[in-house]
Amino acid sequence: MNEVTSRLNYTAPLDLYLREKPFYSNVPAPNGVQSNQKVQTYEDIVFHDIRRNIGRFNIDDQGFEVIEYAGKIPQDGEFDSDIWVRSSYYPAVERVLKERFGDVDVLIFDHTTANHFERGGAHPNSHGNRVYVHTPVYSALDGANRVRLHTSEEAARLLKQRCQIINVWRPLFGPLENSPLTFCDYKTVDIDRDYLAADLIFPHYIGEQYLVKHHPNHRWHFLSNQRPEEFTLMKCWDNKPDVARCAATIAHYLQCADQKSHVGVTHTSFSNPNASRNARLRESIEVRCLVFHK
Repeated sequence: MNEVTSRLNYTAPLDLYLREKPFYSNVPAPNGVQSNQKVQTYEDIVFHDIRRNIGRFNIDDQGFEVIEYAGKIPQDGEFDSDIWVRSSYYPAVERVLKERFGDVDVLIFDHTTANHFERGGAHPNSHGNRVYVHTPVYSALDGANRVRLHTSEEAARLLKQRCQIINVWRPLFGPLENSPLTFCDYKTVDIDRDYLAADLIFPHYIGEQYLVKHHPNHRWHFLSNQRPEEFTLMKCWDNKPDVARCAATIAHYLQCADQKSHVGVTHTSFSNPNASRNARLRESIEVRCLVFHK
């Protein structure tokens, strides 16, 4: 299998967003409006299978990569328990990242476990059945704020060295057929043309991430029949200027004309037309990590 064709729901190009910034609220809204985000469906999107060319994709070039980890990973744990995931699974993810990047410190700050594809998918950080093309990546300002939020007095020192936010995703069983993850090649996305900054509101924090508008230049990739030992690394932010990043400024949101946005890879999931009729619904886990290079 070299490629398949399916559909995606991109962010709708609404005039509303010229007057009002998109948002999604994780706290009850007084007016009952949790979000003003709308989508538009695009048919006949081509997805290119990287199974035979995994080694050609690198997190600093395309913004994502897949690595096979031979070390010990908990397979049959209580993935629906936050306590178990933090105590038993987080250390395994740290080992994966240290094997890949060498002498780094890893601080894991969040995770999402998807028990099945029909979970409802209203949250913008899930890859549920809305198949919403979003970019859970951070603006240059918000990436640095993430470091400050989780490291407090150490932040000033850490931000002088290379810092990254990397999401580590894998299926909990395999081979995975239903709703595989798909990635848009970083080099085919233009931040000024395609990205739309949006607020992500939490009780203790307001973050900023990007929604994505459709463009025919986008080139989508996926890994067919992914197995649990195959980890997908997705870059969400990087303060190193000469690697996968968008060269355009986003001064409207950063209020800083010379501030560059070091953003990562646009990704979502899609309905795989080649999945067998009795294919198991997807179960997966995604862990969000700060990676500090020494």
